[in-house]
Amino acid sequence: MADTDLNAAQLTVTITEALGITHDNGTDTRDFAQTCTHTYTGILNSTKKIIKLVNSNLVEIVTFSNDDVNNGMFVRGDVRYIRVTNLDGTDALQVGLDDEASDAAYTSVAANSSIMYTGVTCEGDNGGTTLDNATALKVKGIANQQLEVFIASV
Repeated sequence: MADTDLNAAQLTVTITEALGITHDNGTDTRDFAQTCTHTYTGILNSTKKIIKLVNSNLVEIVTFSNDDVNNGMFVRGDVRYIRVTNLDGTDALQVGLDDEASDAAYTSVAANSSIMYTGVTCEGDNGGTTLDNATALKVKGIANQQLEVFIASV
């Protein structure tokens, strides 16, 4: 019988910021560049898809559970990294984690920009005293807006 086991891999995410501000006379450049790299180990599963929104309604694009992977759900404790990229060149996209009860955390993602999550908890109360398990990742944009979602899990 053939060996069909997957071998865990590592995901490396690198963010590079490049900014140099010069003086009028062209000297004394101020460099504000920075590169941040983080490695996630033990990755066995990844999902990457492009979604085209049908309308401007809030829509659930990913669901999470404690242990059930039926119907495309992700096991909450296994998710290590999520990236949502707004592929639209003009309009912002609202993206957030929602616990379907009392808490949700949404933010606006500018055109041609991304947001990353390294966990699936959220808090909607002022003060953020207790993070609750999110049950879904939701987005809201305009009709025909496209986005990409990438998820890496163990």
